[in-house]
Amino acid sequence: MSTRLLRMNAVALAGMLFLLVGLSESAAYEEVTHEALAERGATQSSMSSVLVGDLGLDAGIDTVVRGQTLNKWLRRGASAEDDQVRSLNHFHNPLADWGNAGLLGNVGQSAILWAQNPAQGSPSWSWRDVRLLLFSALTKTSSAERENAMGALFEGLGRQVHLVQDSASPGHARNDPHVLYNYETFVKGVQVSDADHFSSWLSIGPAGVPDLNWRMFESRPLAPVAISGLIDLERYTGTNPEATAQALIGLAEYTNANFFSEDRIFTENDANPQTRFPFPRRSSVVEQDVDVQVGGTTVKRRYLVKNADGATGYRLAAVGFLRDYHRRFGLSLAGFRESPALDETVYRDYAERLVPRAVTYSTALIDYFFRGRMFVSGNDRTMAIRNVGDEVMDGTFTLYYDDTADTRRPVPGASWTRSVAPGGSATDLQVITPASPAPKEPGKYTLVFRGALGSEADAVVGKQVVIESVMFARLLKRKDGTPIRGSSIQAIDRVTGQILAAGTTDQAGEARLTWRPGRTVLFIPDVNVFPMYWGGGALFASKVEGARVVQASDLDAAGKVTIAIPVVDAQWPERTEECSGQPQFAHSPQGFFREGTLRPDGTVDLVTVTYGVNLITFMRDDDGRETILCGADSVQCKTPAAGFVAEDVNRVGQVVGQLVRDLTSGHLRQITNTDGAPLGPPVCFNNYAETDVVPVTVFEP
Repeated sequence: MSTRLLRMNAVALAGMLFLLVGLSESAAYEEVTHEALAERGATQSSMSSVLVGDLGLDAGIDTVVRGQTLNKWLRRGASAEDDQVRSLNHFHNPLADWGNAGLLGNVGQSAILWAQNPAQGSPSWSWRDVRLLLFSALTKTSSAERENAMGALFEGLGRQVHLVQDSASPGHARNDPHVLYNYETFVKGVQVSDADHFSSWLSIGPAGVPDLNWRMFESRPLAPVAISGLIDLERYTGTNPEATAQALIGLAEYTNANFFSEDRIFTENDANPQTRFPFPRRSSVVEQDVDVQVGGTTVKRRYLVKNADGATGYRLAAVGFLRDYHRRFGLSLAGFRESPALDETVYRDYAERLVPRAVTYSTALIDYFFRGRMFVSGNDRTMAIRNVGDEVMDGTFTLYYDDTADTRRPVPGASWTRSVAPGGSATDLQVITPASPAPKEPGKYTLVFRGALGSEADAVVGKQVVIESVMFARLLKRKDGTPIRGSSIQAIDRVTGQILAAGTTDQAGEARLTWRPGRTVLFIPDVNVFPMYWGGGALFASKVEGARVVQASDLDAAGKVTIAIPVVDAQWPERTEECSGQPQFAHSPQGFFREGTLRPDGTVDLVTVTYGVNLITFMRDDDGRETILCGADSVQCKTPAAGFVAEDVNRVGQVVGQLVRDLTSGHLRQITNTDGAPLGPPVCFNNYAETDVVPVTVFEP
């Protein structure tokens, strides 16, 4: 007993030393394969839609950070995970307790525990550390820090994918160091020499897609995240190989029960528990002669074809060359082990089944990492965050923004702790747009969730969002506060000149507008004769340079900005003609007035006035600009307010210019009968021709 144990330990030690000696070679021969598998897994995953649609990286996996694309960072991680002695932790025996499921039991950690072990060393690439890299990539202050974290995130994700892929290598699932020529060496050889054939293995097949219920796998203290289920769901016990042919199975379970590794062939009767694997066993196969090509010649070779106990229909091994001697002389298996061979034809059958699964399980891991999805609706007054994933999100949702220096900052007051069911929403959220430092792109934010996502205790989800800012512009008459109805108002981006929104005031004098805090001015084109920009308070301006840039502080609690507008007119002194009782002059070319008053005696007191205009102009006091209001040939005169500018609204009660008038008029008062026939001479008949200068005062009618 002690001799056997010593021999077992010696074998294990020798294997270990052999493994360490060949480690650099072992790490190198499969780098390109891991890279290709990782890239294909990423291409088939939801990663691209998340990067582009959720994180705003328009180039997706081809986005360049730290001098290379995210795809290259992923490939780098998938190959670099074999660096130094890390590969000792890439084995998992699904039939052993996880604490002893690593290489040769405990030479290294089980790949499942290694994937989630935050104490891997420095740096640590555990699942939790990769999650934290996503948090850093979304929230770090400087763009350089965020880029560094994003590159590291994809390297770490490549390392996690590597561990899943190794479970599709028989040596990693059957406790076999496999240092010399082996299945992985063969796959790399095909990849290099026959790229088309290798590409065909990368294609997905329905049998290779894991059932999504793997995500429901019960967590373990040392491996609490459900990703352990991709490697081992603990459904295969060593007695039920048929379970491994189902979609709900860990990849190491499938590989262990259905394929051989170089030094683990028909070991169902081994005394050493580290090398004893109940399946495939001799009853799992039948012998068949198969035509194979050897040096351009077709020869028959006898193979063991797997036809039972799980996956079936492929060559499991070639019959050993000493098989006939074994049978002829009845050699004892205890003293002379027959060694079936794993030749290139066998490896090709293996690869057709294992490579697609390595890809699809890689895809499953990447999809799991990016599975959290959010959607933001509404505006900054009443915003909602909807959980569009299929797991509860229970944690903190925080908004971040980038200022003009590309410094990322949390939005003050925009952090909410909620539990949101799948399809549910966190509602009635309000955002006060940050004013200092000013945002680089107003309304553009990064929403970051951190907390429990289903059974994963510390998950991170990101979403780039544009949150529409809404205000209600309320226009009132300054004189009496009554609403100004039916007036147009526009919100204009002062930086770009873009009209962000336009509205017409309702019965309450209000119009709903979208706007960009810190960049928006308000333009009112038609309350007075002239268009004007709001300058703040009771001030108005003719040009955008004089406009007030609206701030969040200008809005009241209901999101309204109230603008009191003097609805102005022009006023000038006007004389009354004594005889007719009418204005001596009027601003109306070919003007005519007639009015009759019935007297007690039945006669009519008829007043007739005609007005003429040669020229009326308005001369401004500030710049001397002249506005011609009408002439002798005009149909009608413009109001003197046509010569005003928006700044005149700020000068109610002040003289702003002079009205220069060249006018004529004729006033006739005559007593007539009811038919209009004159009765005697006119009471008066006066004609006037006059040029005068009248000061014009702004007033509120």
